[in-house]
Parts: sequence; C-alpha cells; structure tokens
Amino acid sequence: MEKKQQFSKEQTDAIRYEDGPMLVLAGPGSGKTTVITYRVKYMLEQTGINGNQILVITFTKAAANEMRTRFEKISGYSDGVTFGTFHSVFFMILRHAYGYNSSNIILESEKYQIINGIIEKHNMEYNGQDDFAKNVIAEIGLVKSEMKPVEQYHSVNMKADDFQITYREYDEILRANNKIDFDDMLVFTYELLRDRSDIRKMWQQRFQYILIDEFQDINWIQYQTVKLLLGKKQNIFAVGDDDQSVYGFRGADTKLMLGFPNEFPGTRLVYLNTNYRCSSAIVESACRIIKNNKERYKKAIHSAFEKSQCERVHVIEVDGMRQETDGIVQKIRKMNQNGIPYSNIAVLYRTNSEPSGLAMKLMQSNIPFRVKDSIPDLMSHFVVVNILDYIKAALGNRERALFLRIINRPNRYVSRESLETDPVDTERMKEFYRDNNRLVQNMVTLEADLRRIAELKPYAAVNYIRKAVGYDEYLKEYASYRGINPQEYMDIADEFQEMARDADSFIEWFNFLNEYRIKLKEQMKTTDHTRDAVVLATMHGAKGLEFDQVFIMNAVEGMTPHKKSVADAELEEERRMFYVAVTRARYGLYIYVPKVVYGKTARISRFVTEMVVDHDMLQIGNKIIHKRYGRGVITFVDDKKICVYFEKDQITKTLSIEYTIKNNLVTMSEDD
Repeated sequence: MEKKQQFSKEQTDAIRYEDGPMLVLAGPGSGKTTVITYRVKYMLEQTGINGNQILVITFTKAAANEMRTRFEKISGYSDGVTFGTFHSVFFMILRHAYGYNSSNIILESEKYQIINGIIEKHNMEYNGQDDFAKNVIAEIGLVKSEMKPVEQYHSVNMKADDFQITYREYDEILRANNKIDFDDMLVFTYELLRDRSDIRKMWQQRFQYILIDEFQDINWIQYQTVKLLLGKKQNIFAVGDDDQSVYGFRGADTKLMLGFPNEFPGTRLVYLNTNYRCSSAIVESACRIIKNNKERYKKAIHSAFEKSQCERVHVIEVDGMRQETDGIVQKIRKMNQNGIPYSNIAVLYRTNSEPSGLAMKLMQSNIPFRVKDSIPDLMSHFVVVNILDYIKAALGNRERALFLRIINRPNRYVSRESLETDPVDTERMKEFYRDNNRLVQNMVTLEADLRRIAELKPYAAVNYIRKAVGYDEYLKEYASYRGINPQEYMDIADEFQEMARDADSFIEWFNFLNEYRIKLKEQMKTTDHTRDAVVLATMHGAKGLEFDQVFIMNAVEGMTPHKKSVADAELEEERRMFYVAVTRARYGLYIYVPKVVYGKTARISRFVTEMVVDHDMLQIGNKIIHKRYGRGVITFVDDKKICVYFEKDQITKTLSIEYTIKNNLVTMSEDD
C-alpha cells in the first residue's frame, strides 16, 4: 500500500463527487491519473458501489494497463472494476451479442494486401511506397467513424472516384470473409446499442458509472456510443484537457468536450490548475502560447515549483539545419557529462521525416537513442528511388527495370516495347523510333543529361535531375493526378538533396547512405526501453510523456505550424501540438530556430513569438531578438535598427530607432 496521498482542493472535489455528470479539466502534469484511480477507490470504499458497475475507459492498451496497475497498487485489489480501451470494451459487447472472437479481427498486413489488390485490379496509377496503403486505411477508418457517405469525403491520398471504389470494395471483402476492423467495432457497437433497447438496457445496468480518460481525444462515434451506455443518472466522469487535443486526423473533435455541459445539463466542472511536472518558466511560456486559441476553456494554470528552482526557456537561433543538429548533439553530450541520464532527454519535432539528420549525427557521435515513432526509410520512397536511379544510370547502370522506372518521369512518351534488351541499349531504342524524330531527340537529350549528371557532385546532381531534367515537374503532375499537394513530394526531394550537401563524390555518398540505412534499421529493431537512451519523438508521439530536458527542432513557419494547416481550426490544433511539446519538459526547454530550412529562408514560428506576449523579450544566448511591439514583433538588427513584423497585415518594416539595453530590458523613447 502507498503512503497517504495529499490532494489539492480541486482533486478532492473530483475524487469525492457523487452522482451525475462531471467534467474534469486536467492541465499538463496535474495528476489526472491519480484523480481517476483514487476516485474509483473512493467509490468502492466510501460509497459502497459494486466494482462490477464501474467502467474505466482509456485510449490505449498501455494506458489501461497502467491505470489498472496504479489502482491495484493503491487499493490492494481490483474488485471487478473493468479497465479497458474503447475497442476492447466495444468488442466485449459485440462478442456477447454476435459471438465474435479474435479470428474475426482482420490483421494489419491483410488490410494492406486488400488495398494493394484493389489498386492493381483497377489499374490505378499510384507509386508504391510503404505508407500509402497505411494512409488509405486510415482514411477509410475516418469515413467509417464519422458515419458519413463516402461521396462526401475528400481523400488526400487518392482521386475521389478511386477512393470510393477502394472504400466500397475493401468493405465488401471484409463482409464476405466475416472480418471486421477496429473501426467496424465502433460502428457495429453503436448500431447495436442504438437499435436494440434490450441489449442497451442490459449494458446500462451493468456499467452504471463510466469514467473516461483523455476525453479530449474522443471522436463522434465513440461519444455517441458512450451516451447510449449511460443510464438515466448520467454518471459520466470525463477527464481531459481540450488544450491537448491533437488527434484531429483520427476524428478527435474538441467541440465534443467544449459542448459537454450543454450535452449533459447539470454538469459539474472542476479545473485541475496546478502543474506538478513543469517549472514555472515552462508553464508560463506554455500559457502564453495556448491562450491565443479561441475555441477552448479558459484556465489559470500555475506551477507547483518555486521560482528559484527554475531556469529560463532557451530559444536558440542557428544558421541552418546542420548547425541545429550539431548544437543539439553537443548540448546532449554536455548534459550527460554533467550527470543527466540520456533517458531524461528528448528531442521533439512536428513530423517524423525531420530527425533523419539528427539520427545520423547521434549515430556518428555514439550517443544512444530510441525512436518513439518510426523514422521513415527515405531510401524506399519512390521519389528517392527515382533520383538514385537517374544517378545510377548516369554512372553506367543499364538495367531494364531501372530504366522503366525513370524513362517517363518526366514523360518522354517512350513505350516499354522500345526497351527491347536487358541491359538497355539506347542506340537500339533510337533505332526503334527512327521514324519519330521527336522521340529520338528525347533519347538524345536523356543521354546528354546522364553524361552531365555523372560530372557533378552529389548535391548538384540531385539539383540537376530535379530542375534541368524536369523531375520536379513530373512530381507536380503526379501530385495533381492524385489530387494532393505536390509539396509533400518536394519535401522528400528537399530532404534527400540536403543529405548530399557535404558529399564530394558518389562513392562517398553511396557508402554514407548505405551505412546510415543499415544503422537506422538496427535502431528501429531495438525494443529495450530500459536502456539509457535519448528519446526522439514527434509532438504527437510525445503526448503523455515527460522528460527533464526537452529540445524542440525546427520552430519555424511551415514546420510548426505545418504548411498544410491553413484553416483556423487546423492552426489551433497546431498550436495545441506545440503546447504539448513545450509541456513535456520538467526543467530545461531548448527551442531551435534555423534561419534556413532545406535551402530556403525560414521565419521564426508564430508560436515562439507568442511566448513573449506579456513578457519582456525573447532571448537567444545573450542576444535579445524579439519583443512584442504594439501589433508586431521586433527583431533587433543592430544598435540602431530594428525590424518590425506586423502580424495582422503580414508586413515587415525596418526602422531606425534609438534604444538601450540594461539588465536584459529594452528601453525606447516614448515617440518610438
């Protein structure tokens, strides 16, 4: 048994609440798991509620197991309480009604086989890549969970007609084989409880008290099904933080949490406003960011730390991404030398394609690391494969399979039949088209391009393939065919080109790429979470975790917020993601701002500038770089000039101005 737990007034109010709906708004590090487990204990020991009537729902199996373990540790028993995920609870209901068992659940690998089979059957022209089928499956799940006609859904991975065909045939194949996927579990349970009052009443009688963790992540169909499970007393105890809702791509909708009091009249709201995890500097910075979201519950979060225990938040401006990774690795090494275990350090980023360069640098520096979300194998992406194929062809490779991959990327109007031999003979190809001067000229140009590529260094060669050969234009056309933003492919090409920047020869570069790929695969296989290693994670993947020291990479516009997020709701979710990242840090927070990203000038993220609202300034090392100035943000250029970015008008002006800096405070004349 644990020693006697001390609770705040708000925690006590939540734990001892009796019947009816309650919404507990639990900020980062506010002890929400403690509140849920001690509430269950209180219900059993102080109110005499039967454990079989209590249902605790979480979003992951790991969270459910942790909740059960924590409860058993403080109480010494489990006493019939059900701890489970939405899927496990709903599958239990389906198993009881329909006799389903685990053999009815389709495997992930089987899903991908079905999707790829449908694409092949209908001759849909989509380049094969590891994540394509996975992304299509995710979209199918989104359509199912929202229970909307597939015709009303706009796919970001496939043409509208292709997605509708794929969606319908995928579902038909599942039904024909008596299989269900995880999204079917939600839909079928909802329909069962909606249509069968006898079954609905039976489960309402069984589960008279429902507690839900991470309520901000709930989607429409989960919410509707929970409402069907609730009896007349409406005993729902929802715990979460609308400011940490970051799974919109899975259907999570903050409006459900914001509308909770209207949905359940008489709801009691409790705010857990004390953060027991983060230093006051981090909490204050996080609050300055998140308050810019309009659709949220207003909160007054404060840290339990004394001011004297805190170090300031560090914002570090660097020339480019190479300097960023070098700086992060140097600081990690120094922290470890000063006694901080690697496992207490995390590096966070917006997308899982960003840490490739960092992973390389960590491997070169013999610093152990563990990846929370897999880093994509860049070498297997069709964009990289095509670029490497061009280089291999330039160096003399004439394999027919290789030429087939690049001959019409961009389109040279060359048919497969013209590649008569293996290896390919370009002279025979020109002979094949001897009566078509245009195609012969296309082949002559290709030969000249390959000779030129062979003469260049790797970085310049990749650039030549993209610009002079016209591969970027092909990517734009292919993206248009798929109905998606071509920037997705441009980012892959940019990242790969950046990896070639320091290579002097193709042999050196190929050896480097091969070694990196081998080491990264070995790293991905590592499942030992007990070893001392730095954690690399996306902002999504870091949710729920905490570390003594946290680094945030690429805090620039286009990366965070992500360039794809333009609507107000999307930008608010991006801000919530950055808020989640910031609040993973207990003591030290280092935010990196590269001036150049993938060869393009970058601008500091609005989320970083928001950290200085109601604050004196943003400081990089000993250099003050940003200060709130009316409706704008100031960048100090030199002793006489400042640059002001007016956010509302998106205008930048350079002004000559007199100012002095003393004790880290900026003083300007009143006229300024």
